Amino acid sequence: MAVKKRFKVRVRAKVRNRLLRRGGAVAGVALGLLLASWVFSAGIKASRTFLDGRFFAFIPRSFEIDCPSQAAVASLRAVADKAGKSRLSAGRCAELEREIKRSHPGLASVKVSRNFITGKAAIKAVPEEIVSAVLAAGATSYLGVTGRLMSQRLSGTGSYPFSVELAGAPSRAPELAAFLSALNPLADLFYSRPRVFSCDGRSWECTLKLEDGTTVLWGEFEFTRLKVLRLNEVMRDASRKTGPPLHADLRSFREGKIFISAAK
Repeated sequence: MAVKKRFKVRVRAKVRNRLLRRGGAVAGVALGLLLASWVFSAGIKASRTFLDGRFFAFIPRSFEIDCPSQAAVASLRAVADKAGKSRLSAGRCAELEREIKRSHPGLASVKVSRNFITGKAAIKAVPEEIVSAVLAAGATSYLGVTGRLMSQRLSGTGSYPFSVELAGAPSRAPELAAFLSALNPLADLFYSRPRVFSCDGRSWECTLKLEDGTTVLWGEFEFTRLKVLRLNEVMRDASRKTGPPLHADLRSFREGKIFISAAK
């Protein structure tokens, strides 16, 4: 029976050394990349600590106030005077922004910033534009363009073409805000000026009362200008026959229908 010979593979020393050198180089590159990544990450954290931590206490030389509302400037100045006496970190800036928003719900945005070159800090506050004053739950609120109902008005003159009453008031009413933004400029187009716009915040059924005593069931918040113009035409014809006050129903305006009846 023939015995199989076993052969042992031997790697020459020169080749073995070359392989070991290559493996060591690859391992060295990988270790170097890992170390560089760690150093870079540590450097970023250290720089943040340097800017916002105890190693670099940013105490502003002065505090600038940028806000068009004079009603809020005095309060913002008081906040700035107090904050300017201590270190102003990024976290402290965020705290001040939240504090200002709580004190002034009529602001749309607040930004507290620092300038490391000039050593100055600044508060930039932008009031939310008010669409209308709203009587809700027996108190006056202010409807902003975003639909927020706010207890504070920091923009506008406070003069609106007609009063607005809102029952079952939600915390936000963006559709109503968009509608009133479109309707307010059209107040002079009505054959009889609008006096009171009443709306149910749950069903959004709305009624507009005019100076001649006419009541208009408005319907959906669409075709606003067309509704005004068409209402004028129909009411002039109806007034010649019956005379005001009348009752107008625009809830089927989408189907091209306006129903007019004598006021009850």
